Amino acid sequence: MSVDQRPARPAEAAASSRNAPVIVMTYAGSGAGQLRSVLSSFPELACTQRTGILPLCHQAVTTWQTADGDAGERVSPLAAASVRALTGGLVTAILAREGGTRWCEFTSAPPAAAGTFARLYPQTRFLITHCRADTAVRAIAGANRWGPEGPEFAPFVSAHPGNPVAAMASYWAAHTAQYLEFEQAHPQACLRIGAGDLTANAAQVLPDISDFLALGKGGVSRSFTQDDGWSRQAEDGAAAAGLPADRIPAPLLAQVNELHRNLGYPPVAAGDSL
Repeated sequence: MSVDQRPARPAEAAASSRNAPVIVMTYAGSGAGQLRSVLSSFPELACTQRTGILPLCHQAVTTWQTADGDAGERVSPLAAASVRALTGGLVTAILAREGGTRWCEFTSAPPAAAGTFARLYPQTRFLITHCRADTAVRAIAGANRWGPEGPEFAPFVSAHPGNPVAAMASYWAAHTAQYLEFEQAHPQACLRIGAGDLTANAAQVLPDISDFLALGKGGVSRSFTQDDGWSRQAEDGAAAAGLPADRIPAPLLAQVNELHRNLGYPPVAAGDSL
């Protein structure tokens, strides 16, 4: 499904989510800064990033399942109530600090954690950010002059020693594949947002976001800010243009292009310059 081919949803589905949490699933290089600028313009939304609440919920549920002796997917009523009480206290504190009446979290937490949160809060709305692989590679390279660093990149750097282009492409492929699987598992709860949509196709995308989240009419800023540094726009990585796509191993390049096909993007050729 192309980024611009979003499935229609009944109006009542959006209306039922008027007070539900909003979770924006993003990753380094996906270009979430413009989206945060848009969402922050709605006074009812208290936008935060990387609070750790989703991983905390996931770990708490896992611990409860161990205590309950349940190795399956079931979450006992007591476990659900306990975790919701924990989450509710944290979100209440966030709303008191940030203002607003509805929590909006930008997170790079694993989809498994988002899935657990969705089970606890079925009305949650998820915005899933996507971009082209070459866009993400340039943005990550531009933000990390000496190559991708930090724990989120470590597994990919280890898998491709001495080849930062392959490491960044592998990082993008892993996150994109997981996000697409999450969308397929929660189709009515997810809205896909492609990098560049907010500028190239704002007239369609902004109302889509507002309707999907059942937001009021007091927001939607068309004056977008630059990203906040942890998921930068492609222009931030402009100095990194010229990275050779032929550094990406053939099997990984095939995976990248299959994901591009699923997202409606043109393929990356081995001879291209990223």
